[in-house]
Amino acid sequence: MKKLVIVAAVLLCVVRPVRAEHDAALQQPLLTALQSFDLTHGQPSPFQLDVDFAAQSSRFDKPFPGHLTFKWQAKDRWWRKIVVGDFQQIEVRNGDWRYILRNGNYTPLRVQEILGLLDLNPKSQAWTAMKVKHRSEHGIEVNCIHAESTPVPEQPPDFKSMYRDVCLSVATGDVLVEEWREASDELHRNQYTDYFDFGGHRYPRKLQLQENGLKAVTADVVSLATASFDESQFTPPPGAIARRDCDDWKPPVLIKASVAEFTKQARDQGGGDVMVALTVLTDGSTSDFRLAGSTGLPLDPATVKTLEGYKFKPAMCGVEPVVSDITIKVSFRMN
Repeated sequence: MKKLVIVAAVLLCVVRPVRAEHDAALQQPLLTALQSFDLTHGQPSPFQLDVDFAAQSSRFDKPFPGHLTFKWQAKDRWWRKIVVGDFQQIEVRNGDWRYILRNGNYTPLRVQEILGLLDLNPKSQAWTAMKVKHRSEHGIEVNCIHAESTPVPEQPPDFKSMYRDVCLSVATGDVLVEEWREASDELHRNQYTDYFDFGGHRYPRKLQLQENGLKAVTADVVSLATASFDESQFTPPPGAIARRDCDDWKPPVLIKASVAEFTKQARDQGGGDVMVALTVLTDGSTSDFRLAGSTGLPLDPATVKTLEGYKFKPAMCGVEPVVSDITIKVSFRMN
């Protein structure tokens, strides 16, 4: 009997086997460029960042306009608000806790991608430089460093490393392009242009995310300036979800997956992709499934049933397991 096989990409990262060796000579240029792009790294003064953007939805022809405001006082004290279309989300980091208030039951994938494009995700991925290629991008000479994610000891033996190519300007060292695949047929590309200096950092005024060559997000920095904030700015908003957010926070790790049988209608459909938002509890079990996007209704009940059997090593704050929220992209393919 034919079965639909589920391949789950946890935390929206898709993978391929590690084949290259670490290149120590490339590691420092890569680290320097990524730290320069990260506005919060070693930042001496509070600042406010405002960005206008347009986000394309796969369900609609026209992009949704949006705006992001990020108020940063310290690595454990910041506030941000993102609005896109009719969705709104406010996040507050105060000490070891992060508070999330939104007018939906999950954070849309596109919002997560916008935060990634702006390098404003709370947890950054550690990358190891493996090899380099020299090429030209729109007439600018760049060195494209192939980097792979730092291995996680708890991952199962068949885990395959995440990767991306980070292209640095030969002249300035700025990050101009980042490329990675979320599946064999899904090429993602971040582009950064018009860099300027701020607080010992270099940050682009114009940013763009492409998916398979098509514009998914275009963003323009409206303002970036030092600022001062009243302490009430970092008060948790009433009704917000609270999550631990310590400095040594580690994400949940998938340790057991399951495969489900599907209806004839689902098998006849031949496969597809489903986005599922869920919560990983402190014992590694899953709950609170929210379908964040689907290629077809017949696949959806099977997806939820299968994910109920998934087991994780929970997110950790030091040695303490903590509750975490993740998004999984589940790919269904005929085997």
